[in-house]
Amino acid sequence: MRRLSIGLIVLLVALLIAQAVFSLHWPIAHDEAPLFYEAFLMQAEGRIPFRDIFDFQMPGSYMAYYLLGSLSSFNAFRIRILDILLLAALIFITYRVMRRFGKTSALAAGILFGLKYLQGGPSISLQREYLLLIFIALSLLAGMRDSLTHKHRLSLGILFGLAAVIKPHAALGLLPFLLFDITDISKRLNISLLNAAVKSILPAAIGFMIPIAIVIAWLAINNAWTPFLNIAANYWPLYAQINGQMEITPPAGRMSFLLDQAWRLGGSGLWLIPAILGIYLHQNKQTFLLASLALCYAIYPALSGQFFPYHYIPFIYFIILLASLCLSTFNPSTLLRTSLHLSSGTFIFFLVVFINVRPSAAFIRQINHQPIATSADRADEIARFLENNLEAGDTVQPLDWTGGTLLAMLETRAPIATPYVFDFYFYHHVSNPYIQDLRADFIDELQKSSPRFIVEVTAIDKPWISGEDTSLGFPELRAFLNEYYSVTIQKDDYIIYERR
Repeated sequence: MRRLSIGLIVLLVALLIAQAVFSLHWPIAHDEAPLFYEAFLMQAEGRIPFRDIFDFQMPGSYMAYYLLGSLSSFNAFRIRILDILLLAALIFITYRVMRRFGKTSALAAGILFGLKYLQGGPSISLQREYLLLIFIALSLLAGMRDSLTHKHRLSLGILFGLAAVIKPHAALGLLPFLLFDITDISKRLNISLLNAAVKSILPAAIGFMIPIAIVIAWLAINNAWTPFLNIAANYWPLYAQINGQMEITPPAGRMSFLLDQAWRLGGSGLWLIPAILGIYLHQNKQTFLLASLALCYAIYPALSGQFFPYHYIPFIYFIILLASLCLSTFNPSTLLRTSLHLSSGTFIFFLVVFINVRPSAAFIRQINHQPIATSADRADEIARFLENNLEAGDTVQPLDWTGGTLLAMLETRAPIATPYVFDFYFYHHVSNPYIQDLRADFIDELQKSSPRFIVEVTAIDKPWISGEDTSLGFPELRAFLNEYYSVTIQKDDYIIYERR
């Protein structure tokens, strides 16, 4: 059985390498395009998020993409190389963490997560959950041990603080480390739980606040702290009402929607079978810590209430780590293991792998010499137009989100006319005074900047918000376009307007 396991892992490694090589040719797609374009605006024009760019992401997201963009010069091939290097680093960290359970289990954990990540294709690539997972994986190196020192607690705080400045609720994973640590301190030093909690939480809290303090200082120095708080207070509550189907969830149906989606686990529930068996075979502190982290990140998507596939990246990571324990040949509690258990666990593990792990749709199209089905084709057309027609001093205004315009503007280094990179926030909660103010400010910015071109994506793959208090109409924008612009290019999926 061990030889069979090793043989199957070798095949999985070959599949991973093949997909990684083909992924180097994936285009910038989905959320990557707007985030890299915003990073370009920061680098090329000195724009500061929230002050000069209206967006609702956390500051750490901009910093992460700014770093990736600077390292790659915003070149798609170099971005893909960075993506694969990050994945290789994550696999290496995972191997180091899981090595205590045996080489086979450690290899399987890293390789299978890599396959699941690449299975998502270009739309999952470099999502923020993937970026913050690096810090969470590093936290396992610092915290998955019998007892922690002040240095370990401080390190855990810093790592989860770094994750939190990308997505605040990513800090949820710090709780199991602290709970296990508090219990250990109380027993080892024979002190009360309260005193143990102070001893554990204080250094972790200091570490946690270091990245947050740096981000706050950066925002304050750049006069972006007040705009950030304004967006957080006024726009975040509205965006939180949008669910994974891009619909407004009425308050009365919010809880039922969350419960209905939460139990589905993003379609990854089948991994629970080998994961539970792995926990049974390895009943120790480290295994229970991994199980607690898996539980935390199963809850994680419900905190945003949107349940997009990439929200489950941290959960998939931990559930695969637990499942890989079925292949482990190391366990101090040998009374819990028998040859039958190991054989059954290995069979169940590879059965779930066979059902759940498959090549990405993008990889299949590539080996069949078919184009990768993303908005990149539309972006190429728009980019060619901008490259041939933009002159010095011209600006462009996108009316888009992830439909390809921002990718075209990134490729041509086209400057934007207004602080509004997206347009979707003009079409939900349209009766809300804050959204009405955004609409009015957008029109004012258009009138002041008078962009040479306005590119509007009308394709069905452009995310439109539906439901209560949403609209596809923006009368003031239509009036502005009719008065000052004429249609230069009109396709089925996009329109380019030029200033008269």
